[in-house]
Amino acid sequence: MHYAILGDVQGNGEALRAVLEDIRTRKIERVVCLGNVVGFGPDPVECLDLVRNNCFITIRGDHEQALLSGTDGLIPTTARLIEWAKEEIEKTGDGGQRMAFVDNTLDSFSSAGISFFHGSPRSSREYLFPSDVTRGRRKLRAAFEHVEKVCFHAHTHVPGVIKEIPLIWRSAAELEGYYHYRKGEKSLVNVGSVGQPRDGDPRAGYIEIRKNEIFWRRVAYDVEKVIERMEQLEVFGTNYSARLRQGR
Repeated sequence: MHYAILGDVQGNGEALRAVLEDIRTRKIERVVCLGNVVGFGPDPVECLDLVRNNCFITIRGDHEQALLSGTDGLIPTTARLIEWAKEEIEKTGDGGQRMAFVDNTLDSFSSAGISFFHGSPRSSREYLFPSDVTRGRRKLRAAFEHVEKVCFHAHTHVPGVIKEIPLIWRSAAELEGYYHYRKGEKSLVNVGSVGQPRDGDPRAGYIEIRKNEIFWRRVAYDVEKVIERMEQLEVFGTNYSARLRQGR
């Protein structure tokens, strides 16, 4: 099996186009999206369309859930951006079909012991942080109870892997972008983020899967072009622009 997994597009069309082009260059034909297609970037409509047309499985992130059921529980700045994204989607001529696509996204998907979630195996809103290997062991033990072999997830925007035994975190950078899953292990694999990485590397990220081999890929794109577009829209503050530049 040869496929790609991406997540946390966050409404960043420039980054998503660059990632999809890289995927095509590697002759990967099947793509899974782990949600949060919309969010902190200026292109919610374009990103929904690109995911709808290029991904054979799309998992519902907490941002997609907020499009459907409202923004209660989100911090005010994020809520405003999701509400703006919904307005942008609904005012298009194809808004109903786009929202129907969002409504048909999956809470999760599992096959042959491999599972796909947005946040964690327990909730699309639950974060699995690197620091949880020391500060959140109970949470991780509960998450691993829902994992048969490998769980691919997103949500923290930080690529890497948490292994069950021994309970350790390894960043994608530490692993030099490569992880080989071995039979009998349980692993929580974070795919990173297309649209707003938070590991200090501003390049868009996704992973490529070849059987039991996992490759974290990074793709350069025109970050300043995205920032320029965000600055033209009143709904975006300077914080999100700074985070794009810094990859934080």
